[in-house]
Amino acid sequence: MARKAVIPISRPLLPKTQELLPYLERIDKGRFYSNFGPLNTELENRITERLGSGINSVTTVSSATAGLTATLISLISNHSRRKDASKLICLLPAWTFVATFHAVVSAGLEPFLVDVDPQTWKTTPDIARRALSQIDGDPLAIIPVSPFGRPINSDEWRNFREETGIEVVIDSAAGFDSLTADDIPRVVSLHATKVLAAGEGGFVVSTEPNIISDVKKYINFGFSGDRFSRTQGTNAKMSEYQAAVALASLDCWHKTRSVFSNITKHYQDRITSKATLSILPSPEDNHVTSSIMLESKTPLPQGFDERLLENGIETRRWWGKGLHAQILNRKIQATSLTQTKQLAESCIGLPCFPGITTSEIDYVIDTILRELR
Repeated sequence: MARKAVIPISRPLLPKTQELLPYLERIDKGRFYSNFGPLNTELENRITERLGSGINSVTTVSSATAGLTATLISLISNHSRRKDASKLICLLPAWTFVATFHAVVSAGLEPFLVDVDPQTWKTTPDIARRALSQIDGDPLAIIPVSPFGRPINSDEWRNFREETGIEVVIDSAAGFDSLTADDIPRVVSLHATKVLAAGEGGFVVSTEPNIISDVKKYINFGFSGDRFSRTQGTNAKMSEYQAAVALASLDCWHKTRSVFSNITKHYQDRITSKATLSILPSPEDNHVTSSIMLESKTPLPQGFDERLLENGIETRRWWGKGLHAQILNRKIQATSLTQTKQLAESCIGLPCFPGITTSEIDYVIDTILRELR
C-alpha cells in the first residue's frame, strides 16, 4: 500500500517578492544596511504604535534568544547584589524551548528549573516562591514563559519582583498577538515559524527606557552614540533586510491573523466535544499563534507519533520532554517537575500553516481519534 503524502507540521509563508520590493528599493536608494537603519526605526515605531507603549520602548534584535540574553544582562548589570554573590541564579520553567536556557547561560547566570501550572502551562509567582528555599545560590532573575503565545499577567509578576527583589523578563517568543507593554520587559521572536515572521529576528519591549537603551548598547558592541565601548556587548543587531521582511509582514498582518484564526477555530470545533482532549490555543485564549497543540488528559500511547507519520501526518514534540531531559552535559538545579513531565507525555504539536485545508485538518483529527481508540 502506497504511503500517503505527508501533511507537514509547519510550512512557513513569508511576504512575497512584490510585497518586499518597496522596502528593498528603499534599501538600495539609501544604501543603509544595518546599525539601526531607517527600516529598523520604522519597524520599532510601528510596533510601538500598535502597543501604545510610547517612545523608546522597543528595540529590534537579531533573534529573540539574543534579546533575552541582552535583557538579562541589562537587568543584572546594576543589581545591588551582583558583586556580592558567588553563584547568580535565574529561575525558568522546565516547560519551554531550549533557547530560554541558552539565553540564561549566555548572560552568565546559573539556571534553576521550576515547574508549571497544569492548566495554563505557565510558571507562577507561587511556584517561584516555593522554589526559593531550594536554591543553592543567589536568585537574581526569573523568566516566565508565555507558552505558545498565551498571555502573562504582569501585575502578579510586578508584585513578585517588588516582594523578592528578583528581576523579571518575560519570554514572549510566540506571543506577538497577545502582547502588551509595561515596565516588565518582554521578548518576541520574528523567526520564520512565528505568526509574524521576518525569517530571523525579534524585538524587546518595555516602557522602562533605560532597559531599552541598555539592550541597544549590548547588541551594538557596547557603543552608545560614539565609538567608545561602555559596557559588555556583542553584535546582535537586526539588519535592514530583516526589517524589510518584518515590515512587509506587518503590512499583511490582519490577513495573516485571519488565516491562523480560521485554522485554530477548525481544530477547536473538531475537538470541543471530546472530554479527554483539548486544543491550545483554546477558545478562551483569544489569540492566535503558529502552533496548534493537542493535549490529552492521559499520556499519549507509546508509538503515537510514529503511527501518525505512517498515516502521512507530521507532528512535533516542540519542547521535548522538558529542559531537564534535553541538557545532558551539565547538572542543573531544579524543583520537582511533576507537571512538566506529565505535559511532556500528553502534548503534541499538530500541522499548522497557511494553506492547510479544512479537509486536511479533518483528516488529522479523524486519524488521531481512530488511533486513540
